[in-house]
This record gives sequence, C-alpha cells and structure tokens, in this order.
Amino acid sequence: MPLQHGLLALLVSLLWGFNFVVTKAGLGEFPPIYFAMLRFALVAILLAPWLKPMKGQMVRLVWIALTAGALHFGLIFLGFSMTDHVGPVAVAVQVNIPFMLLLAVVFLGERIGIYRLAGMVVAFAGVLIVGLDPDAFNDPWAFAMVCAGACFFAVSVILMRAFEGGHPMQVQAWIALFSAPVLLAGTVVLETDQIARTMDVTWLGVIALIYIAVGSTIIGHGSMFYLLQRYPVSLLIPFMIAPPVLGVLFGIWLYDDPITWKIVVGGLMTLGGVAVIQIREALGARRARTVEAL
Repeated sequence: MPLQHGLLALLVSLLWGFNFVVTKAGLGEFPPIYFAMLRFALVAILLAPWLKPMKGQMVRLVWIALTAGALHFGLIFLGFSMTDHVGPVAVAVQVNIPFMLLLAVVFLGERIGIYRLAGMVVAFAGVLIVGLDPDAFNDPWAFAMVCAGACFFAVSVILMRAFEGGHPMQVQAWIALFSAPVLLAGTVVLETDQIARTMDVTWLGVIALIYIAVGSTIIGHGSMFYLLQRYPVSLLIPFMIAPPVLGVLFGIWLYDDPITWKIVVGGLMTLGGVAVIQIREALGARRARTVEAL
C-alpha cells in the first residue's frame, strides 16, 4: 500500500475514533433524536447531486435507510445521551459484527467455522461484561439502546448483501433523505425544546454536527469505500478495528472515563472476537476469489 493510501486509512480510523467524543459533545447541545435528524438532513443536502433513482432497488433502499439510518443512529444517540461515558459505548457498538454473522447464518444460510463461532461468542461475552458494569453504563437502558441500534446496522448489512449497483455516495444520499423525515417524526413525538436548544447552541454543537455529517460520514465512509475498491479487506482490518480502541482512549483523555477491570477485560474480549471474525471473513473471501480464478 502506498504511503498516501496508508495515511488515508489512518485518517479514516482517526475520524471514526474521534467521532465518539464529538457525538457525545453534540448530544450535550441537542436532543438525541433531533441531533440524528440534523445529521441526516445535512448529509442529504450536501449529497443532493447524488439523489438519482436506482431502478429496482428503491424499496430495498428504504429498508436499508430505516435500519442503517433512522433506527441505528436514533437508538445509539438515545443510549449515548443516557450515559456519561464514551469508551463503553465504543465497545458496545461492536456487537453489530457478531450479530451480523449470526444473521448471515440464520437468514442467508452461511456456514461458519470454529474460529468465527468462537470469535462471535467471545465478542458477545465481552459486550455483556462491559454492559453489566455499573461504572460503564449507570443506566441499563442506555446499554440496551446502544446494542439495539448496533444490531439494526447489522440488519442493514444483510439487506445490502442483495443490493446491486449504485455508488456509495448515492446510497448514503438516499439513506439520509429517507432517514431524516422518520427521525423528524420521532423528535416531534418524543422530545421537547428543540428550537430553544438550537437557538442556544454553541460553536461546539455546530462543529459537532458538521463533523459527524462531513468528517465521519461523507469523508470517512467515502474514503474507506475508495480503499476497499483497491485493497483486500485483510489489509484494512487494523484500520477498521482501530476506531473503537481510539474511542476508548479519547474517552479516557477527554471525558475522564472510568477504567475498571470489567471494562478492560470486556473491551479486549469484544475487540479480540471482532478481529477474529473479520480476519476469518477476509481469508474466506480470498479463498473464494482464488477458487474462482482457477
């Protein structure tokens, strides 16, 4: 991998890792569902040129938008707003990887070997250890919502498996456009004082909103797709695993997150299990390509 592409992959890791503390800062300025709605509204505006119909895919795209957009971020932001800590959320979100594997087995009939099965079990156990630590999540509903939001993203990935065509920016644009009205309805029904808090927002809230829409979403996801088009997943796995680790470190540094043995052990188990799953997935994909080439 050339130096410039390695630096780009590192930039994506940093953008996604720092996104956890930026999101926490934004949730101090806006109600959570409202904040998620603003995020998608801004992304939809910025990616408006990509809003071109995708023949035969629009119905599936609606479901992908609901799971990867409104439900995923709406629930995670709700859970995030109910806890004082950043690192445990960064760990809990990783439950989407083993859950995605479980869904692939149940609904797609995929077969998994002993290594991926072990990785799935260890990752689930690690998330539970973190989630049951009162120093990590003082409100069990916060943990439940973060995990539920992460699992909805796993559902969206399964839906994406049968998705054909479309540039990632085009898909992101439609996800944003479909998600914003759903979240708007959610914030109108469930939250109050949105306008008043918007009028009182500080520069920190504005920067947080721009960061999660432009930095994390458009630049981060766009750059990773660019790299995935050019390099095998196995080469990029370290950069994909780095964001939650960075999120934990940033949380300790900027938010004085607690460091307990449950958080450390659970976090290491979760990230280790996720790493095993992703490495085995990459090796399986490489073997499949080799067989096809023969």
